[in-house]
Amino acid sequence: MKIKIICRKEKYMEYKSILEKDGFIIDDDALLEFRESDYKPDHFIGKKEGHIKVIMYEEVIMIESFGREISLYTKNDTYQIKQRLYEIELGYEEFGFIRINKSQVVNKSQILKIKPLFNARIKLILSDQKVVEVSRNYQEKFKEFIGF
Repeated sequence: MKIKIICRKEKYMEYKSILEKDGFIIDDDALLEFRESDYKPDHFIGKKEGHIKVIMYEEVIMIESFGREISLYTKNDTYQIKQRLYEIELGYEEFGFIRINKSQVVNKSQILKIKPLFNARIKLILSDQKVVEVSRNYQEKFKEFIGF
């Protein structure tokens, strides 16, 4: 069975050894995760044109899914990341990330304006001037998240 390890760097080899000994295959694309309960990352790892960059959470404007490809947007660039939207939705809310529709997660600190629409949706204008919509399915959670 394939498993992805999410932990502090100094503990990675220890966990890898234990899991491989028990028959697990370590794979960064695996759906099953082994995660340290107290692990708190403060960044994403993005890839662009073969280069890798550490992207701090506060730099992130939006994360978007196109099939299996996940794009992370900052003010100046777009990067590919390995996390899936459901992982970000479930594990990054405490860092200000909220899912707004089937294919997008936004950083709360990068929202400039919030405009209610007549069709029970909400329009957001982000810091890079992109306009996105909160769908009806995510509207209640979004309102609660921003304290509305």
